[in-house]
Amino acid sequence: MRWEYIVDAEEMQRADHNTIEHFKIPQLVLMERSALAARDLIRQRWRKIFEGEPKVLIACGNGNNGGDGAALARLLFLTGCDVTVLVSGEREKYSPAMRTQMEILERYREKGDKTLHILTDEKWISIWDGHRPEGRLNSAAWDLVIDALFGIGLSREITGIYRKKTEWLNGLSGKKAALDISSGISAKDGHILGCAFRADLTVTFGFQKRGMALYPGREICGEVIVADIGITEDSFLGEYPAGMTIGRDRWREGGILPRRNPNGHKGSFGKVLLYAGSAGTPGAALLAGEAVLRSGAGMLQIVSPVENRELILTRLPEAMYQALTEQTDWEKLFGWCDAVVIGPGIGQDIAAQKSMEKIMTFMSENKKIKPVILDADGLNLLASSERLFKLVKIYTAQGGIVIMTPHMAELARLLHCSMPDLQKERMEKLEGYCRETGAILVSKDAAAVVGFHDSMDRFRYYVNQTGNSGMATAGSGDVLSGITGALMAYTAVNHGGSGEKTDRKEACFQAVCHAVYLHGLAGDMAAEKCGEVSMKAGDIIAALPETLNFL
Repeated sequence: MRWEYIVDAEEMQRADHNTIEHFKIPQLVLMERSALAARDLIRQRWRKIFEGEPKVLIACGNGNNGGDGAALARLLFLTGCDVTVLVSGEREKYSPAMRTQMEILERYREKGDKTLHILTDEKWISIWDGHRPEGRLNSAAWDLVIDALFGIGLSREITGIYRKKTEWLNGLSGKKAALDISSGISAKDGHILGCAFRADLTVTFGFQKRGMALYPGREICGEVIVADIGITEDSFLGEYPAGMTIGRDRWREGGILPRRNPNGHKGSFGKVLLYAGSAGTPGAALLAGEAVLRSGAGMLQIVSPVENRELILTRLPEAMYQALTEQTDWEKLFGWCDAVVIGPGIGQDIAAQKSMEKIMTFMSENKKIKPVILDADGLNLLASSERLFKLVKIYTAQGGIVIMTPHMAELARLLHCSMPDLQKERMEKLEGYCRETGAILVSKDAAAVVGFHDSMDRFRYYVNQTGNSGMATAGSGDVLSGITGALMAYTAVNHGGSGEKTDRKEACFQAVCHAVYLHGLAGDMAAEKCGEVSMKAGDIIAALPETLNFL
């Protein structure tokens, strides 16, 4: 399947520069392509508006994003729209491209009996000045409001007249579109820089920006469409972006998951060992176990306290069961399986900690290089035990694959930091922890991020775009751990054990990304049937068969 790059501001600016300087495509050509693409996509999105002669307001900054807006204003004016351009800043501070676009625009100001209106800061202030505007600036005057104030380079908070303009634009009643990214959203992490333009649609150029894939930027930018303007992967000149994603609707094309071998057998599709559940509370084990089986694993063996035996075997007769005791033969169990899931519902008592220490000690000392998924209580135990932390590092250092799937509170405990600090520097802290532990880490949130360090010691990440608020429910994480276990077991069997450990880790990273995507997509399909308010974790599992048919 084809992954899509997701870029931060620096990576996009480098690609833009290389397109202009290395491939010799003039900046004004790229700007014209951007404006043409935006015009066509906006017209397609709101066809009814353009059936008449819509009134369009375009707010332009003094940089290149403003130049895109000025070019778009010209194109819309020439198609018969009633256009007003709200420009910002002094003319001498315009970027060269913005200055050129304004010179072109001014030559087109008169067309028959129509005039393109240009409003400077001074004119806008004189009309507005803290009072309700009149005439052309009335809040009900616009069919369409387009934001081209700031591009992806914004790194400081919006203040002064720009903040005042942004807040005013948000108060207008027309449909709202942003060019490249909503002004006020950090392209780096999606944070709001003081205030932000709230778009119904964002037409972004070349590649999706990281800030519009992470919250709150994802919500503020509205629907995002990536426009091809001629900046391709070639423009990275071999230094490719660190981020990847899979489009939310990419499943419609199929081919995301590998095809199953029609001549395969149970062992061909992977055997999963699941250590889950505590005495009398098998719920997490049942959810994770059913998710393992529904996600394509050939065999499942559940290790859980003896009190859970009857319910597990009744609810999941397809699974094998092994009672958890001090005499549990972990060596035999690890010899049998292809991937291990540890943690859902096991509790955090001394017995659970000792069992987890036995598992990680055995795998480290016996060099059993099999994928280990740590979730829920497995992560909480890891966060509180220096010994477990060292065992994980030993295991990954010798080529072992460890996948951690914490939600934000669990990740804060692993990092020993506050939630506000984690939210402020999520990507930086994710990168640091992946480097320190050698693990593949799934940072679960409304926009889940998967990160790892590759064979070149370069941090790489995936931002997920499936899922919905209904998945913020008890047991949803257990379902993800089961899906991940199934896909990791399949990868371990079919990737080929003789491959280099770096190749294995890359394959495992991609499998984890697929698991996160599948989990979110099953959640989306469950929400269509049950509604986001009423859905529960079991509904995600129930949606897996239909979801997998598409992938």
